[in-house]
Amino acid sequence: MAREHVKQMIDLNMADVEELARIKIIGKKRAQALVDYRDENGPFEDWEDIKNVEGFSESLIEDLKESGATLGDAEAEGEEEEW
Repeated sequence: MAREHVKQMIDLNMADVEELARIKIIGKKRAQALVDYRDENGPFEDWEDIKNVEGFSESLIEDLKESGATLGDAEAEGEEEEW
């Protein structure tokens, strides 16, 4: 029986290094860079902020979005509709 790929929702603003490293495209080194940047600058407010982290290109960020990674509350706030 074929195994389906299941997206795992991981909040980049809340996850620790070990959780982030479970995302195949990140690995331990990039996971540590995310946590270090977050510790120094606060939570990511939008996906643009992640471009400031060493090793994160536009294409890698797009892959992160597709993998199920989120920015938690910051992402939800950015998706509110304007009336």
